[in-house]
Amino acid sequence: MENISTGLKWVIGIIVTILIVAAGVSIYLVINNYFIRAQEQTLAQTQMINQAEFNSYDNKKVSGQDVINAAMKFKGRPQFSILIKTGVNPTGFYAENTYKTYYALPSKTDEETGEPYFHFDKDSAGTPYSVSEMLNQSENESDNTKNCNINTLSLFTAKLYRDKNGEVRVIEFTQ
Repeated sequence: MENISTGLKWVIGIIVTILIVAAGVSIYLVINNYFIRAQEQTLAQTQMINQAEFNSYDNKKVSGQDVINAAMKFKGRPQFSILIKTGVNPTGFYAENTYKTYYALPSKTDEETGEPYFHFDKDSAGTPYSVSEMLNQSENESDNTKNCNINTLSLFTAKLYRDKNGEVRVIEFTQ
């Protein structure tokens, strides 16, 4: 009789252990889904906050002063370029940045994804101009081929170019 009672205790102990482990696994799976969802939402909100600084430029009319402010604000941003096209310089020029990275506007798209294809534009970037050179009205060239002056009262149309990850790579300002 004692063997049966000991055997029942063992069986009950094993069943209780299995139930505890099963409950733990179930709780883990439920909580893990919540953690994954929370992490995805956090990443989405972080990206939205990071990209919010560009909302004021997304297909909007901005002043020349806003162009100057953008050149100063994003000067230290890696893998980013600002292309400025004025009335006297329609081919445009790049605002100088700390990393010396100048992206060309995407002229083609990736065949598989249809996303814009970005590449560095070191050959046609020419001389990038600093904010002080853009504001210097005393040294206008007579032929205006390299004119980088920006009238702070003029209007520009801003256009954002994003890569396949949704990151803004180029802001194009056209007067």
